[in-house]
Formats: sequence, C-alpha cells, structure tokens
Amino acid sequence: HDFGHLSVCKTSRWNHLVHKFVIGSLKGASANWWNHRHFQHHAKPNIFRKDPDINMLDMFVLGTTQPVECGIKKIERFPYNRQHQYFFLVAPPLLIPVFYNYHIMYTMITRRDWVDMAWALTFYLRYFWCYVPLYGLLGALALMAFFRFLGSHWFVWVT
Repeated sequence: HDFGHLSVCKTSRWNHLVHKFVIGSLKGASANWWNHRHFQHHAKPNIFRKDPDINMLDMFVLGTTQPVECGIKKIERFPYNRQHQYFFLVAPPLLIPVFYNYHIMYTMITRRDWVDMAWALTFYLRYFWCYVPLYGLLGALALMAFFRFLGSHWFVWVT
C-alpha cells in the first residue's frame, strides 16, 4: 500500500519497482490495476459511481444515495430488501477469489499490461512449482482458493 503511494523509498522509481514486486510476485496481482482503483478511491472517497470501492457490482446498495437512485430508476436486479441476509453469503467469500482475481486478469489482458502480467506470472509459477508436487494440481488450486477465501473475509471485514 505505502509503496503504491510512493512513500517508502527515496525515489519514486524504487517505490514503483518494489510495489510491482510485492503486488505482482508476492500476491499475483497487478500494481497498475491497484494504482488505478486506489487513486480513484482517494480522489473521490465514498462518492457513488466515482469510488470503485463502493461500486458493489449492483449486488448491494450502500449509503444514502444508492437506495434512492435504485428506487427512482426501479433497478431490480437483486432483492435489495434482503441484502442484509445475502451479504454474508456473497461479499466475504467471493470478493477476492472471484471478483478481484477476474477483474485483475481481465484488466491486464485488455490493457495489454505485459509487465504486470509477467510479475503476476512469477507468483503463479513459483506457487505451482512449490505446491503441485506436494498436493497435486487440484490440491494446489484448492489451497490457493482456500487462502484467497480467508483473505477475502479478512479484507471485507477490515475495510
């Protein structure tokens, strides 16, 4: 996080390099994707349709603006009156393993961000090289899904 804000090393070049290493090689994600979302969030924090952190895939309506807008436009994709019941089944377990992983890969491919793709590839190559011999391919995938599932719960409840 702090490397992404260019606030750890003396030069921005080193901050960018370490940020790409940490996000890409240690997490299997994209530093450019993170910067894009995070800077949008800091530019317009908690502003509906501007902050990607509160754009919840039209599955949840948050705050005071979204429920009014959904009511006026008669948006009925989900039973919003029951979101307090299905939130626990959808957001914590699926945010990182499904939504973020899909969105990160989609963004890197569509933007042709080959540098971030290479950094992320180092994570996946190292991960499978270490865990496939121990657990097999399905076991390694299950282990990754489980830890992303746990990380997703932590992320949802902390943020």
